[in-house]
Amino acid sequence: MCLFKDELRITRLDDNISYIQPTVNPLSANVVIINSKDAVWLYDVGNHPDIPDVLECFIRTECCDYSGDSVLQCTKAGKKVNIVLSHFHQDHIGNITQLCEKLDCCNIYQGRLTYKHTHIGSIIEDDVYIEDGKSVLHMFPLPSSHAKGSIALEVNNEYCFLGDGLYAMYKGSQSLYNTGILKEEIDVLKKVKAKNFMCSHKTPFGRSKAGVIRWLESIYDMRTKDNPYILYE
Repeated sequence: MCLFKDELRITRLDDNISYIQPTVNPLSANVVIINSKDAVWLYDVGNHPDIPDVLECFIRTECCDYSGDSVLQCTKAGKKVNIVLSHFHQDHIGNITQLCEKLDCCNIYQGRLTYKHTHIGSIIEDDVYIEDGKSVLHMFPLPSSHAKGSIALEVNNEYCFLGDGLYAMYKGSQSLYNTGILKEEIDVLKKVKAKNFMCSHKTPFGRSKAGVIRWLESIYDMRTKDNPYILYE
């Protein structure tokens, strides 16, 4: 049985997808857990210091079919753990070293800028599709004003996990969108098949694709001539 600290809550999206809810102090993003046939997939690893222990316990007791006396066999001799990182900010990647030490991590997928922070794993520069049992995972680069080199993860054409990809950049006290990047982002997101867009740090976690597109387009409509940035207040 896993005993979780009060601030770390695990919520189920469906039979195979769960997530650790975000925290504010320390700032830590949602951590998505996808239980597939051959591997457990994580989208982001958060920054809360208790997340590695919570994931170790949850994966070894909830995400694996095992026999024998020791649940530790679950990842060590059974399912591997693959990790997809949305971007390089600490609240999303802070636990990567500890998790790789605790769990049998098979691969880490990330953008080029994130790789400069982790120095391990594979770089995603184009669409990547992986079938793992009933799970179909689609990783793809997401243009983002918030963080260059962001990677989104679409699962079973149902959920699309976006990290902080929808958010603005911050310059001093101002929140800004890059006009050109925002247009590229809208065009990419319109092609996504999933109808549920999952945005880190938000409650509720999920938003409708249609609602997100309308919101981003409303920001894009605020652009002004010859100004590369849109001030978002």
